[in-house]
Amino acid sequence: RAPISTTQKYAKSTAGATLESMGQQCCEPEEDFTFPRLKGWFNVASYPMRLDGNERAATVFIIKDVTKRKQMEDEKRASERELLTLYAVAFRLQVTQGMEKVMGDLLFQLHNMLQVDFSCIHLWNRGGGLKLKASLGTTRAFDQALANIPKKSQWCELATAGKPFGADGPDVRFPGKAQDAAREMGLHCWCAIPLRIGQEVMGTMMVAIASPEWRYSDRDIFLLSSIGSQLAVLVENYQLYDRMKEKAQELYRSKEELKANLHRVERANQELGRLNTVKNNFIGIASHELKTPITSIMGGAEFLLKYSDIQMTPEQRNIFESVYEGIVQLRRLVEDLLSISRIEAQGTLPQKRPVNLMRLCRDVHDMFHLPLSERHITVAIDQDDTQVPVDESFAMLAVKNLMENAIKFTPDGGEVHLGGRVLKRAELKPFTETVRPFYHEFPHGIATAKRYYLLQVKDTGIGIPPEERVRIFDKFYGVGDIGHHSSGDTAFMSKGSGLGLSIVRGIMDVHEGAVWVTDEGGSVFSLLFPLD
Repeated sequence: RAPISTTQKYAKSTAGATLESMGQQCCEPEEDFTFPRLKGWFNVASYPMRLDGNERAATVFIIKDVTKRKQMEDEKRASERELLTLYAVAFRLQVTQGMEKVMGDLLFQLHNMLQVDFSCIHLWNRGGGLKLKASLGTTRAFDQALANIPKKSQWCELATAGKPFGADGPDVRFPGKAQDAAREMGLHCWCAIPLRIGQEVMGTMMVAIASPEWRYSDRDIFLLSSIGSQLAVLVENYQLYDRMKEKAQELYRSKEELKANLHRVERANQELGRLNTVKNNFIGIASHELKTPITSIMGGAEFLLKYSDIQMTPEQRNIFESVYEGIVQLRRLVEDLLSISRIEAQGTLPQKRPVNLMRLCRDVHDMFHLPLSERHITVAIDQDDTQVPVDESFAMLAVKNLMENAIKFTPDGGEVHLGGRVLKRAELKPFTETVRPFYHEFPHGIATAKRYYLLQVKDTGIGIPPEERVRIFDKFYGVGDIGHHSSGDTAFMSKGSGLGLSIVRGIMDVHEGAVWVTDEGGSVFSLLFPLD
């Protein structure tokens, strides 16, 4: 601060009449002034002064440089205005109305609080360009000129860059007729703010004023960018909400279609159940009625071939042998159909009793003694006295079908091995990966027991391709062509009905067990019976 005398002298020389008039008053309150020849703001205070021995009154002026204080006050007012603007904008953006209504309210707030004369908001459309969504203060001609901004325009390219851009007046960045429309409505300084979330640009917000003396400062652009970021979040939320509504409507339609489809499926299942019952009844009755004449025909043909001593030409004998073989196949098919009918009959329960499965396997082996000896196939059956609770007739049918399958696919001179062992439930875990393709929930889905009996039938035959191992348990499914079913030269030369393994699967389901097949240099069929 300069000495009083110097300050008074300087103030008088710079302020002129103003200070002299102020000096005529006593104890004037402090005030802030600007001086024509000085930069900044100054505080001036005047005090009366009387010198000793001198009757003339005098005045002392004290002048302080308050530029920094005024700048701080201006900064505070600007900050308060910005905070108030952001608060008002944030409040408007929370209104749960349509997006266009919210954008219109936002522009109204900008006009009131930031002294904006013209404004508009563009968002990206599906075609790739910018589409006008809201405007305020603009003319109809201007809105029409900026209704759709092409993707390849300079405006869109600048918006994609994600940085604010503007100028002191309309220039070539305004597309088409927008430049003329902007000049006609008096647009001067303008600024376009990208509506951005991270690196993604949702659109642009343009603000402008009519005063040719106004310029947008960095602070103004920062404030507008903050508002633009809030608006971008709102736009994204609304777009997500619209997509969610579309998805919800789509899900509702799908739900209704699903309900209708389920209703149709339910009716179809009821009809299929009825037809399946009719089918099973027909198969059972037809098979039972066919069994008697087939037995008579088979007995007659066998008598004529083996015991009648009738002289036949080679041609006649071939005919009788073909008849006999055909009737054997027909009888086997009828027996399979009867077995399927019995297994699928509703309410069928296995008549379980303790059975030694190894003894049962030897009984089945005796049925095939002749074809086994003709083809020189060796059969090995383990010794085991474990009693397994099974339906003996069902178990024998399952072993018989597996034995017949092994003979059919094992070449002359091959080997078949039947063995069994007891497993604890914990010992089923190593089989899980192997059995899951056949039973998706294994070991769930079978009877819960502390112990199980695993019966395996192994052969040295041609095996089964991996992709067909699950399907062989389907009804009427046969593996490969008929040549693959002719592994010998004396018997089992034809393809079966495709019911044998399906019957085995049905028998194991009735026992709440499982059946599966693996390959170990031949086929290995495994039957798992619950013991407890």
